[in-house]
Amino acid sequence: MPAAAERYFANYKQIPPRVPGAVWMISRLLMLAATLGLAFCLFVTPLGLRLFWGLAIPLLPALFVVAPGLWRQVCPMALMNQLPVLAGRPSTRDLPDVARQWAFTIAVGSFVVLIGLRAPLLNHNGALVGSGILGALILALLGGLAFKGRSGWCGTFCPLGPVQRDYGHAPLLLVRNGYCETCVGCQKNCYDFNPRAAVFEDLGDADPIYAGQRRFFMAMMPGLVLGYFMQPGKTPYGDAVFAVTFLASIGASVGLYQAAVSFLRLDPFRTTNLFACLALAEFYWFSGPIILSTIHAIWDVHVPLGWIDASRFAGVPLAVALCDRGWANEEIFRRASKSAERLSVDQTSRSLRDRLEASTAALVTDAKTGTTFPVAPNQTLLEAMEAARIEIGFGCRAGLCGADAVIIRSGYDHLSPPGEDERVTLQRAGLDGIGRLACMCRVNGDVTIDREVTNARRSFVAAVASNDDPLKVRGISRVLIVGNGVAGITVADNLRRRSGSVRITVITDEPHHFYNRMAVGRMIHGRSTLDELALLPEHWYPEHRVEVRRNTIAVSVDRETRVVRLGTGEALPYDFLVLATGADSLLPTPDYARFSNAFVLRSAEDALAVRARAQSGSARKAVVIGGGVLGIEAADALRLLGMKVTLLHRAPRLMDRQLDEQGAKRLAQYLDTIGIDVRTQAVVARLAGERALEAVELADGTRVSGDVFVACVGVSPRLDLAKSCGLEVGRGIKVDNSMRSSDTAIYAVGDAAELPKAIGGFWPVAVAHAAACVSGMLDGAGGYQAPPAVLELKCDGIDLRSFGRVEIREGDEVICAREDAPAWWRFVLRDGELVGAIVVGPPGAGRDFGRVIQPKADLSAVLNELRQGRIEALARL
Repeated sequence: MPAAAERYFANYKQIPPRVPGAVWMISRLLMLAATLGLAFCLFVTPLGLRLFWGLAIPLLPALFVVAPGLWRQVCPMALMNQLPVLAGRPSTRDLPDVARQWAFTIAVGSFVVLIGLRAPLLNHNGALVGSGILGALILALLGGLAFKGRSGWCGTFCPLGPVQRDYGHAPLLLVRNGYCETCVGCQKNCYDFNPRAAVFEDLGDADPIYAGQRRFFMAMMPGLVLGYFMQPGKTPYGDAVFAVTFLASIGASVGLYQAAVSFLRLDPFRTTNLFACLALAEFYWFSGPIILSTIHAIWDVHVPLGWIDASRFAGVPLAVALCDRGWANEEIFRRASKSAERLSVDQTSRSLRDRLEASTAALVTDAKTGTTFPVAPNQTLLEAMEAARIEIGFGCRAGLCGADAVIIRSGYDHLSPPGEDERVTLQRAGLDGIGRLACMCRVNGDVTIDREVTNARRSFVAAVASNDDPLKVRGISRVLIVGNGVAGITVADNLRRRSGSVRITVITDEPHHFYNRMAVGRMIHGRSTLDELALLPEHWYPEHRVEVRRNTIAVSVDRETRVVRLGTGEALPYDFLVLATGADSLLPTPDYARFSNAFVLRSAEDALAVRARAQSGSARKAVVIGGGVLGIEAADALRLLGMKVTLLHRAPRLMDRQLDEQGAKRLAQYLDTIGIDVRTQAVVARLAGERALEAVELADGTRVSGDVFVACVGVSPRLDLAKSCGLEVGRGIKVDNSMRSSDTAIYAVGDAAELPKAIGGFWPVAVAHAAACVSGMLDGAGGYQAPPAVLELKCDGIDLRSFGRVEIREGDEVICAREDAPAWWRFVLRDGELVGAIVVGPPGAGRDFGRVIQPKADLSAVLNELRQGRIEALARL
């Protein structure tokens, strides 16, 4: 999006504050006092009803049109809802999925009921109206105490919320949001976050139900206004007929809108905008005289008859201004996007077409919630679930870890067949034939899934005939594995599949069984427990006869006698020893670890420690040191806990080893929009503080203070055991192509291994290490085959994937997107072969990325289209 358009559609962080925070706080308290005073009047005097229905309520729509942000700054319900945040004790609890799905329905239903009850009840009962005001304030407070951000009231259940979105969708004046200094992602398409652009995201949302509900409300408003005001207050035909007429008027309005869009083929956004303008003009046709008569009754001000007639047209200039600004915003947004994909309210948009095609091609039903959602062509089940906000684990996204396994209740044949890697993972997890990995399967028909896989797992133990057991033939009876990460456990799994006789013992200093280490960041802000991150059921280990010694340290290795001595005093003999000792986190300075509020993020214990500290009452600001993928995920997790986050990175650009300049720029822009303060070329010089770390002092003299500090500056292989027994080491334990160390009876895999010209640190690489290691043990040949390893950033609002190297050599062909495209992507070809690829964009931008990096992927058929900037051509591979 061009810079001018970015400034026009500024988010709240880019809108300059014009009023000091103290002024806003005073204004909020005064508004709350006035509201409580009005509630008191409603209880004790008829004047309260005149003030409320004759002045306060009629003036709100005008305020919503001119400066909706002003109302959201001083709204008394918003103040009550945000009291926990202002008091420094914000909730971190997400709104449950069911409540989130029904929130808008509840808000619209409450609004319709309240308007419907005005004539028969509320217009004449001050005590009831006063009780309703106090009840709304209490509900807003309870929502703020229970749920994070504004998800407990303002952004979800408030009956005034839909009205503000309707009349305030094209604000004439921007007023910066003053509550959410750090966005916590509590609601979708937040109008506080981006006041001008939110309506386009609302009406063109990828979820047709979500978008349809917003269109429905804007379409019903003209009918609702007429259905209320055109009927007399005291109906001669009774309340039941009043209610039927009121609802019929709403239905007629929605039907008129649908006819205009469906049969006259009018633009959906402009039609909804016109309906909002029509409702506004109608409202003031009736409310203009009410306002003047209220002023006359309360203050005895003479109002000429001509003024009353003229007041009926008070809504016309407001409606014209709303229409003009709305259409102008749409035109700027459409031109700036330069892609119909960004403006899906346009009937020719690719994203809308995808949704329509998906709705006729395949639907997935989640058994737990009953939610049904479409799967777009070429979209994986995991991508569709994430788009539909169906909670699902994530991991390597390569079919190797099993973190996103689901049970297929029906429609198993409607999924693409599993590949070898996925089949082996499913067998290991006891889900072969009944489950699939969501990241690997594409959907071509209706499917019902169940995310509760624990009770559905079944045993799978490889049966190996004794005469086909290669280790028994070679006289190998005992294999010790030090480390229970992905590399170590995959070695154990592969060994058992090939040998029924070998005794396998795993030694680990961790207290837990094998778990999804890629998702530890989720434990900082989410509801995930370590049990949910476990990748193998408890019974897997005894059934496969894999003995795991947890909380146990391997102290030394006697290579001559082939014995490993443990910290418990035991000595375990081995025929083959596998060192899968992993790596430790590096520290930004040698003294970093001495501070009580300074953490690294490597293990589940690290994540839980960060979470505990971040939830302490005094923790408001977090500093993350390191702008690689783990650091960015940690910063996002802390932001979701409601903290103000600063991210420091010593290089000139984020993820400098995986992204080019344009990709890093897009990433930095995204982080800025969600409230993370990114500072590059930030070299840590020293740390300030006594027992607790108070600030990081940078080389340029800048001081960055915080309450919680998390360092993600890289890792260092754990080599103590290898060095103590005299193995050849460099950066890691030096191994050959069979993962064999300088001692032929000792192998090394995972982060601890140093394989020439190979990239480490990825889950698929660790799995490939394990395969080569076991092959080396069985036949002595081995032969490491480098897998296509994709790095993927696990943040909800951005799709970022990187493969291979970012450096460009002379003679390389570089194919990339236009700089103004919604998503940035770049492919590097060397001698016709893909050696590096990047995609950074909105969710779904990398949908077909996996097709490109498959071994022997032939890009020749789509190269010309890619050179023209058409990444969608990848779907044909």
